[in-house]
Amino acid sequence: MAIRILFVGDDESIKKQLLHLSTVCKYQSECVTSAEAAIELLNHKAFEMLVTDLALPGMSGLDLLAFCQRQHPTLITTVITEHGAIDTAVNAMKRGAADVFTKPVSLETLKDSIQAVAERTANRAASASSAAPPAGPAGLVVHSQKMRKQLDHATAIAPFNTTVLITGESGTGKELIARAIHEHSPRRQRPFVALNCAAIPDQLLEDELFGHVKGAFTGAQQAREGRFEFADGGTLFLDEIGEMSLPLQAKLLRVLQEREFEKLGSSRSIKVDVRIIAATSADLEQKIKDGSFRLDLYYRLNVMHLRLPPLRERPEDIRPLAERLLARFCADAGLPSKQIAEEVWPVLASYHWPGNVRQLQNAMERAAALSGAAMTIQVTDLPEEIRESAPESAPDLPPGLPSNLPIDSAMLMRQEIPVEGVSLDAVVTNIERELLLRSLSQTGGNKMQAAKLLKMKRTTFVEKLKRLQIDDSGELVVADFATGMSEGGMFSGFASATAQ
Repeated sequence: MAIRILFVGDDESIKKQLLHLSTVCKYQSECVTSAEAAIELLNHKAFEMLVTDLALPGMSGLDLLAFCQRQHPTLITTVITEHGAIDTAVNAMKRGAADVFTKPVSLETLKDSIQAVAERTANRAASASSAAPPAGPAGLVVHSQKMRKQLDHATAIAPFNTTVLITGESGTGKELIARAIHEHSPRRQRPFVALNCAAIPDQLLEDELFGHVKGAFTGAQQAREGRFEFADGGTLFLDEIGEMSLPLQAKLLRVLQEREFEKLGSSRSIKVDVRIIAATSADLEQKIKDGSFRLDLYYRLNVMHLRLPPLRERPEDIRPLAERLLARFCADAGLPSKQIAEEVWPVLASYHWPGNVRQLQNAMERAAALSGAAMTIQVTDLPEEIRESAPESAPDLPPGLPSNLPIDSAMLMRQEIPVEGVSLDAVVTNIERELLLRSLSQTGGNKMQAAKLLKMKRTTFVEKLKRLQIDDSGELVVADFATGMSEGGMFSGFASATAQ
């Protein structure tokens, strides 16, 4: 497979060797003399391999490696240095270098390294084309109407420079949506730079965002670019923006308003053209009330708001997602393609997925690994917390009843109506009360979540609690529910009603 190589350095002998190898082996190659020129080229062209000298004018080869590690993680990098010091090799490896060569580099050594890259590239391409189901933009699998609506909004807003705020629980695919927006925008040929604000200590986050000049603080031996400079002309994705400190929020607000910033230790303003997409799993409106998030920044970010539904609210997506995630893991791990037994689907559908798609991915990877040589994933291969959510088998139904009744409805229909009759209102009230109690028990007393389980508004749910004289104290509700179940549960109400 033909690969593209970018050589960075001004060593004429190595340059000639590389160009000669490219001609002989029919590879494509380009040469630049600085890290800055390499970054500019990488932002416009795709390469499979980068060979860089560590001694470069301006930005160092190590900093170039760090940039490639962040922005082009699939790019295979090789380093050439004047001396073979162990600490130099270690620093290069930490920044993602696959090989470190000491000058002078032999033609045969370079040839072996490039051939190894060609083989890895070919294997990666074969894995990517293996039996993974088709997906939407940026790898998204979308069947549910709720998620489709959000994706349509994302696609519609993509061509503009509008700032976007994406909210949703952890693992719902916020970064995938952000990447889909970038891929459908005029900026798609420029960098997409992602930064998790919650993963970096506050004292380092400012440096990550804006960079610093040489001598800005102790240990700042050379200047460093921040994420805003890396993303110039492209998109900056700020994940978990709700965890950013108030002082940094103020600085971010200024960048959004003025489109300029200062590096740490500098008073010179730098203009940037960056589209901001922010995301959070936190409740920003509550944070505003608590005083931990700026209202003016919220309005600046909330130009277009995408609310991603949790996986439990989009059950139609569980099956295609699970199949795709399983196929992708098997391809990446070199395993044969595996199927999912039909008995597994009701178990996956009944689980509430607090970790959303990320948890489903972990479950599929675990199942694929534990299933060993078996070609089919069984219920026993799933994590314990998912297996425990499996619905019980439905009892035998009387002749003539539809088989698709919910389990509890089927059990109810087995009860005989006495000759003297039964109060329908009393039966319905008892069932309604038990459903309310059960939903509260399942959500730990959270009325909003309980109302969602019963597909009703929270206000309606609260009104029903009052009408049925159910104590809305979480502990009392759960205790009352447990007592009711021990005395016969939902169907004891039906029995008592028929006895009246």
